[in-house]
Amino acid sequence: MVITERGLRASGYLVVVGRASLGASYSLLCDSTGRTRRLTVRSDSLTTERGLSLTRTPGGPWLDGAGKSPPMPDLDVAFDIDVNASAFTNSLAIRRLGLHQRYGEESITVAEIAVPDLAVEPIQHRYKTIEVTADGARIDHHGPSGHHEITVDRHGFVVNVPHLSYRLS
Repeated sequence: MVITERGLRASGYLVVVGRASLGASYSLLCDSTGRTRRLTVRSDSLTTERGLSLTRTPGGPWLDGAGKSPPMPDLDVAFDIDVNASAFTNSLAIRRLGLHQRYGEESITVAEIAVPDLAVEPIQHRYKTIEVTADGARIDHHGPSGHHEITVDRHGFVVNVPHLSYRLS
């Protein structure tokens, strides 16, 4: 991950092991205000391998990176993306809204990317800060996968979502 005055660039790989094992890799770019501008994701499972690239220009619509599909106007209000198998992508909204530094509650629409099929749809997420410390914050989160308490570091990056995900050091 790289953070500069121009924004954030991050990439990652995730593995889900179980009845429906899968792997996915992603790369994303956010502007200086924290809004997601580009996401590229590749997903593979026992039954499928897919790729997706989404791009958004300032003030413009989300477009698939290949330019093969029309604009996605139902995503126009989504400034953040959420890869449903990645706890890290919750960091994007938390950081953009500053909820790791203050008490607050926000309901937002995100562009939700389902792994492994990479379907994209607008989904409501609700974040509420329940504790702020010098080391980070605890955030109450309601989304399509249910209700979870997210622990973030002082920079707003997800450290732990109990029973779902934790950050490796």
